[in-house]
Amino acid sequence: MKIKLLICSLAAATSWSSCRNNSMELRDISDSTAVVYMPQAVTSPAVYSFEISGKADSIVYGACYGGPHSPASDIPVKFSVDASLTDHFNSNNFTSYPMLPEGSYELEQSSAVIPAGRYSTAPLNLVVHVDKLDGVGSYLLPVTIETNMNVNEKLRTAYFLINGHYASNPFPAIDRSKWKVTGFSSEEPTGEGATNGHAIHAFDGDVNTFWSTQWKAAKPGPPHYIKVDMQESRKIHGISITGRTDKNTGEVKATGNPKNIIVELSTDGSNWTYSESFTLANDKVSTVYLAYAHEARFVKLTVNASQGDSYLTNMAEINAF
Repeated sequence: MKIKLLICSLAAATSWSSCRNNSMELRDISDSTAVVYMPQAVTSPAVYSFEISGKADSIVYGACYGGPHSPASDIPVKFSVDASLTDHFNSNNFTSYPMLPEGSYELEQSSAVIPAGRYSTAPLNLVVHVDKLDGVGSYLLPVTIETNMNVNEKLRTAYFLINGHYASNPFPAIDRSKWKVTGFSSEEPTGEGATNGHAIHAFDGDVNTFWSTQWKAAKPGPPHYIKVDMQESRKIHGISITGRTDKNTGEVKATGNPKNIIVELSTDGSNWTYSESFTLANDKVSTVYLAYAHEARFVKLTVNASQGDSYLTNMAEINAF
């Protein structure tokens, strides 16, 4: 115990001596070197992911003072959202994040004070309503500061990168009663029987039937695709695919179900204005959410690789929501 106390005493004495020496050195440094900055800007972007629900989430923001001495007087700081800085960030970082939409966030305060003798504002809350986001992709929110003090320009703006995720699918499936197949890479017209294997069986409402690419007369490999006209324009939030199961065991088949897919959307069936790729597990039902919901009438699914690296692919049901 005496040894421990002696060690602690020596450590404290060393620390105190160091602090006294540092204080003497800092005393001679001019306050002109002091700057104000946003500590949240140290990591750029500052990434946050929230579950999309009915409740709001929050992120702490504020401003700090860095200098040789504590400030002699109050330092007023203004906070604002600058939408133009979104393009600046994207240009500098080769990204294309959209701005967090208005109505999905609130700054608790647009101004605050770093009090005399203190080194930061009180912590403030950036309130985020993730249920207002239209997709699970990332949105950028630049929050920047203005003050009458010198500002560290590299830490003037905090870039918050925010996305949401769903615990379960909240969207109803779109009615498929008028859907029509407008194209496909191939289908199996005979090998699966008269009422199976065709592209139309990918949305006939029967999980026991399926679309299969050709395997009897020929064995074309991927990519495989199917194009669907929903007959009306709808906002698409995502796609679900029911895989083919083994008719004897009821378990999902080890080969043939989609693994790597591309979802494309179009309003006219020719110009595919939205495209996003996904990797699927071999589940009975695979659900994917679009990064950004998109208005479309036509849906194209392209399978670049199938489970088990099979040359063919099959889908029991396709749904959009």
